Amino acid sequence: MKTFLLAVLFPTLVLADARVNELQALIPGMIDFIESRDVNSYKGDPYPEIYIVNEKDVCTGAYGKPMEVCDIAGYYNDDTNEIFIRNKPTQYMSNDRFQEVVLVHELVHFLQYHDGTWQKVQCRQELEAHAYEIQDAYVDLYGIDPVQKTDPLFALLSSMCPRHNQMMFHQQHLHGGD
Repeated sequence: MKTFLLAVLFPTLVLADARVNELQALIPGMIDFIESRDVNSYKGDPYPEIYIVNEKDVCTGAYGKPMEVCDIAGYYNDDTNEIFIRNKPTQYMSNDRFQEVVLVHELVHFLQYHDGTWQKVQCRQELEAHAYEIQDAYVDLYGIDPVQKTDPLFALLSSMCPRHNQMMFHQQHLHGGD
């Protein structure tokens, strides 16, 4: 009766909970898939909690300040061991298994944090390169819409360390960046 009442009063909440449960069930297989690529390893840490939220919540959480819009599909919060995934695809993604693709990407970051990779990189952006590779391999393996793959130029630019790339550093410095 309680679930029925919730479904009547808050149908999107119940659907989101069901989707979260489906995604949680995929985590062990996804971690096996990531580990099979011989870069990251699972050390038995508790799996992250998954939350499906709106664009504003993902943008604000990812940037650490209030933002209404952005093209971020999800993020892993290492302080709380939580993954936040948008309820709708970004403008550059499709509906085809969107949240699943974002989850496998964010699980790479979960493993990077817990296996020590996080502490070995020059900058956090470097962590994106492997997450993009895994995301693209996952899309290929499961026959997911290729639009879910990362644009190669975007992947290159977003995984570079600005301070270690003189051209990017000078561009950002000229435009008031870090």
